[in-house]
Amino acid sequence: MTVFHAKCGSVTIRIHDVDHGPPHCHVTGLPQGGQAIVNLLTLTVTKPEGLSLPAPVRRVLKERQEEMLHAWENVVSTDRSE
Repeated sequence: MTVFHAKCGSVTIRIHDVDHGPPHCHVTGLPQGGQAIVNLLTLTVTKPEGLSLPAPVRRVLKERQEEMLHAWENVVSTDRSE
């Protein structure tokens, strides 16, 4: 299940309802294949390191950052430290 879902062309941005911190989203369907994990606070790719997202995807992330951070408040944390 997800607490946030958005599309940008063939790219999908999701926040899962059960996940670990820090606040992040999963980006799939990238032109170079695979997926990326993006920190919601900084909007930087944390995995894989050094990956550059296409400009339209970066724009959607920036435009919807506040909405995604609000959605993250509904994530059930799997962090063992909490």
